[in-house]
Amino acid sequence: MFLKKITIVSITLLLCIASFGQKPRFKDKRVAARVKAHIEYLSSNDLEGRYTATNGEKMSAEYIAGQFEKMELVPKGDIGYLQYIGVPNMRMAQPKSSLKIGDEALTLFTDFYPINISANNGRYTGEAVNVNYGIEDPGLKNLDYAEKDVKGKAVIINLDIPGGTTQHNRFIAWEDAEMRAQYAISLGARAVLFYTTNKELKPSGKLEKTLEHIGKPVLFVNRDLSKITTEQIDLNLDVMLLTIQAHNIIGQIDNGSDHTVLITAHHDHLGSGNNSQTLPQYKNQIHNGADNNASGIAALLELAREITSKPKKYSNYNYMFVAFTGSELDQLGSRFFVKSKPFGTIETNYVINLDMIGHLDSTNKELFINGTATSTTMKSILSTLKISKRKIIKVNTDEHDIGRSDMESFRKFGLPAVLISTGKQTYSNTPDDDSSIINYGGEAFIIRYLTKMIRTLDKNPILRITDKAQQILNSQSDTP
Repeated sequence: MFLKKITIVSITLLLCIASFGQKPRFKDKRVAARVKAHIEYLSSNDLEGRYTATNGEKMSAEYIAGQFEKMELVPKGDIGYLQYIGVPNMRMAQPKSSLKIGDEALTLFTDFYPINISANNGRYTGEAVNVNYGIEDPGLKNLDYAEKDVKGKAVIINLDIPGGTTQHNRFIAWEDAEMRAQYAISLGARAVLFYTTNKELKPSGKLEKTLEHIGKPVLFVNRDLSKITTEQIDLNLDVMLLTIQAHNIIGQIDNGSDHTVLITAHHDHLGSGNNSQTLPQYKNQIHNGADNNASGIAALLELAREITSKPKKYSNYNYMFVAFTGSELDQLGSRFFVKSKPFGTIETNYVINLDMIGHLDSTNKELFINGTATSTTMKSILSTLKISKRKIIKVNTDEHDIGRSDMESFRKFGLPAVLISTGKQTYSNTPDDDSSIINYGGEAFIIRYLTKMIRTLDKNPILRITDKAQQILNSQSDTP
């Protein structure tokens, strides 16, 4: 009888322990179900791969904004949660563009044309000064600007470099036309005229579709201008720029703190495969981008849901959630964001960037966190966080190459910033990156780990960038 009672008590205890252990599993399943719903919609054929500034990208933005609204995040976009970004659709010099050197009027496209780095508009009448190669480098004993005043004037520069563009030429660091144009402008030049007698160096007359430029007219003149010392020129540049709209999505939890945590992910992808980012063998095929990066957006939404539902556990900082567009276009959306008011008006504590977290390997269960070296505190906290080996076996804080990410847009600001990822897969950036290949349970485990990480960091003072990371940052900013 006594043994029978012990057995009954033991079984009861085991059942209690078992039921206690099942509770997290049940929560993870609910998270996984929501993650699946997000990813299945964002990576459906209806959104046609979410290429920047397409209807599919707009549908993605509206979906994310709708989720933010349900969670009652504070809108931080231009209108509601949406931040609008003009994406160039066409850029072309117009017939009004003109150039006169001395008494000779040149013909657009035949004799001259703007190059990619040029401003879209500008007018200058006055003196143009020939500065030879436009190289000012005492170490190379080459001072093309010596005793030449170019402030408020145009400059004439030979696109070639002394000795030609051979690999071992000591002037090769000055080969870049943009660097030489920027140097001239830093000395006060109002316009730059490049020329060359080397046909291989002649730039294309087709302008890249970009919003970024050097700020002054930069033209290529299809003439040998080497004999000119100074000359009067009359320049008028008129470039037509047509843009279409792309969208960042921005929402915030305002806890009245002086500092804000940024949680970010990109929502765009490669679209229907008819763009320059698509691998040749996958042209004209929809790239649904389930892992890249519907998985990151799904995690961002779940983290927003967690933090809004448990305000007492995340009360010491504000939290801003940003879904970027244009990551596949040289981080267009994040580069725009860091120059915009929502970022400029906050003091950022640290940045988390979620990029491709949908494939936690079921055997190795390894999660990669890049950038932990930017903060000693963050690295220390990550080393103490515990999570069941059943969920994540290893958190790898060594730098792991997953390609370029939006985290790069924040590095120059000296902010602690980490990139969360399960790494590149064989299907990355192919039409096979579909919702069927996502490890939804694995992503739920990652989200649980991230909630622990953010909750712990919420209890700590603001993070500071390490001296070593700051030194690297300074050395990069000093590089020409």
